[in-house]
Formats: sequence, C-alpha cells, structure tokens
Amino acid sequence: MEQRSGYLTIIQCWCVCLILAGLLIACTPPVPVPPSPTAAATPALMVPSPTVKPSPTIARIPTQQPTAVVAPSPNAIPTSVPQPTVTVPTPAFLVPTPDPALMQRQPPLGTFFFYWYNCPQQECDSSQLLAIPPGWLTPLPADPDPRDGFSYSSYNYDWYENELRTMASIGISMVFPVSWGDHPHPWFRNDRLNLLVQANGVLEHPLTIGMFLDTTAQQGMYQEFLGNGYRFGPDASRLPLSDPRSGYFFYNLHIRDFFTRIPREMWATIDGRPIIITYTALCCDNLELSGALWQAVKDAFRADFGVEPWLILEETWLNPQALAPPEGLPDSAQVADGVYRWGTALLGPHTAELRGFKVSSVGPGFDNSRIPWVREPRFQPRDEPPGGGSPAPGAFLRTSLAAIPLDTDLVLIETWNEWPENSAVAPAAYTDRDGRPLPPDFYLQIIRQWREQFVPQP
Repeated sequence: MEQRSGYLTIIQCWCVCLILAGLLIACTPPVPVPPSPTAAATPALMVPSPTVKPSPTIARIPTQQPTAVVAPSPNAIPTSVPQPTVTVPTPAFLVPTPDPALMQRQPPLGTFFFYWYNCPQQECDSSQLLAIPPGWLTPLPADPDPRDGFSYSSYNYDWYENELRTMASIGISMVFPVSWGDHPHPWFRNDRLNLLVQANGVLEHPLTIGMFLDTTAQQGMYQEFLGNGYRFGPDASRLPLSDPRSGYFFYNLHIRDFFTRIPREMWATIDGRPIIITYTALCCDNLELSGALWQAVKDAFRADFGVEPWLILEETWLNPQALAPPEGLPDSAQVADGVYRWGTALLGPHTAELRGFKVSSVGPGFDNSRIPWVREPRFQPRDEPPGGGSPAPGAFLRTSLAAIPLDTDLVLIETWNEWPENSAVAPAAYTDRDGRPLPPDFYLQIIRQWREQFVPQP
C-alpha cells in the first residue's frame, strides 16, 4: 500500500506539472509574423544639416522625418470600411483569360490603374466625361454587398475585384496603380492599396502589381512640407533635387510604403526585380542630379527589401540636363533599366529602348477639353488613326497596337481608367464620332483581338 501510495504521489506531481505547463503556454503571447515582404530598417544614410550648402551628394535619403503635417480634407470619410466576403459576379461580356501558354510567349501586357475615385460622393462630375463607366452615378451593377456604401470608389472592394477580373479577361497580367503616396484625400492614400491586394488575391490567376510613381506627388509633398499647402502644377515651385531632403520625398514617403503593402508574391517583376514606372520630371528642378537621386532610391530599396527595383523612367528624366551630371555622379540613363514615353494616348504609339530592353506604350485617344481648369485643352479623336487615314470606331487604338514591334519586352496601355482625360479603355458608355453607342467593352475587344493575333519573335 505504501509503495502504491508513492506511485500515486509521483503521478499526481506529474499531473500538476503538466497543468502548470499548459497554463504557461496558454498565457504566452503568440510570436508575431513579419509582414510580406519583410522590410529592414532604413539604411543609416547621412542627414545633412539644414545649414549645409547643397552639394552633389544631396540625393541621399535622410533618416529623420520632416515634420510635415497634412491637413485632413473637410470631406474626410473614415477609412475603416467593412470588408465584404462575397465575390462579384463576372460581367456577361467577359471571356475566360487567354491561353496561359500563349501569354508566356508574348510580352507582358500592363496598364495604368487610377484609384483616386470616390463616386458619386467626391469629385465625380459626369459633365467632364465623354464616356461614363458603370457605377459612376449609380451603384455598381450586381454589386452583391452594399456595406461599403459606395459605387465607383476606392473604398469599394467589389469595384476593385470587378476591374481586376476585367483586366485579366483580355490578357492584362500587370497592373500599375497610379500612386501619389499619402494624398490629402482619404480615398487616394496608400492604405487603399490594401483592398486592391485583397481583391487580387481571390482571382484564380492574380495579376502582378507594379508601381506607377506619379511624381506630381513629390511636388505636392514638398510644398506641404514648406507650409504652402499640398500644391502642384505650373503655379507651384518644383522640388529641387539639390535639396538634401529630395530623396526622402521619393523613397521614405512614397516608394517604401507602397511595396510594403504589396505582398512579395504579387510584385510585378522583370528578372525577379520589382517594377517602378515613373511619371514625368515636371515635378523637379536640378535634373543634373537625377541619376544620383535614383541611385540613392535603388540603394535604399535594396537595403530594405533585399533586391534592386527595375526602374523604368519616363523619357523627360533622360533630357540633356539629366544626362550631364556633375563629375563623379551617374546620369539617369546609367541608373535606369528602361525608358518609355508618357502621352501616347494623345501623341500616338511609341517604343523606347535602353540597353536592349524595349517598352511600347499605346492609348485609345485623348480629350481633356471638359476639365474646367485646363488652360490649353488637347484633343485626339479616338476614331482617327495616328498619322492620318480613314476614320473608323477605335481606329487610334487599333492602329497604335498594330505598330508595336514584335520584339518588344513590355507593352503598356495608357490608360485603364483616366476618365476626365478620356484615355480609358475600361467598360463604359462609349459612342462613335457620330454619337452612336458602342458596346461597353468595345476597346477591350480591340485589345483582345490584337493580343490573340500578336506573334512575337522567337
């Protein structure tokens, strides 16, 4: 009996130990999972003193944040929106995604995607549009979840999913959100990208996501930092690249947060390197320092993400001034991995080559004459082919696509949905030159037909 009692005492002690261990495990906080991609700390680059005279090394990225404050919009809307859990029905005009084997033999097809809309609540004046897309004035057709309360809006998960599915249906594999960083408008800030990622993740074949760095934002950020308000355009002074904080406005306030929000497995890449496409150099002065700026950006990106971005500069970043840097500094062509032209929706198709890498860009036409603050409106009819010829519905886009060389490496559509400038190809109430209605997917059909017939060089 005494021996049996001893065994019982030992068993009871083990039981108590197991119970205590279980309690300790239950009370231990979970180990946090790092976000994807895992970003390292910002490289400890030199922060010049405000009293130091500007020098050719000022393109370095400072690590101390300027105390710029962006005033909230008077029409600010809370950004915490309930997340729908249902899937948007596929529109009737969509067809299955093109044959993946065919797409592998063709150059990637990308487009510029604008998510600055919040219709019909803010800045959605239909009188400025020549073609009104679904959801602009009324709820999105077949939107299964009204909890977000919006229509054609960056708050609307269903809108993102519908747009991405439509892109995929015509063979677009890369989407380049037009990023302004944290714009004063709450519906056009970096956190809106979270819904884009969520919607992209439910697609059977998700698109890859690159960055369209709208450099107009750098001018606005700089003006805001100076205390002048978020101002940009010809009446606002430009960001001087001779300012020691210039790199901060490009990388720390803009590029880094964008790629932190996009999961690494969704990055649009070339040779494994994430793509950044820039807007024009109209934002900035001292372009002779642009090579040093972009090299500093690439170095900081590599330090944070472990890979150097594939940088495609708009051709104004390679003007004569940018190609004549101070002695010892690189020019912008040495730092860039590709070059392209913005404005092909107005000017016609264009292919640019840099060190053997070709980028072709095309658009459907252009008309900003209905925007009241535009001083010099420009107009390119959609039904007239570039360079002249017989007019026909969609002739500008059809002819532009036909001009793409067979050995191009990347094709860009300008744009998916820039409605006020009438350069969009997304579904809308289009008409021909005589005002007769066209199918909502008329321009998608043109792109799809070109895609099916395009046979690249082996």
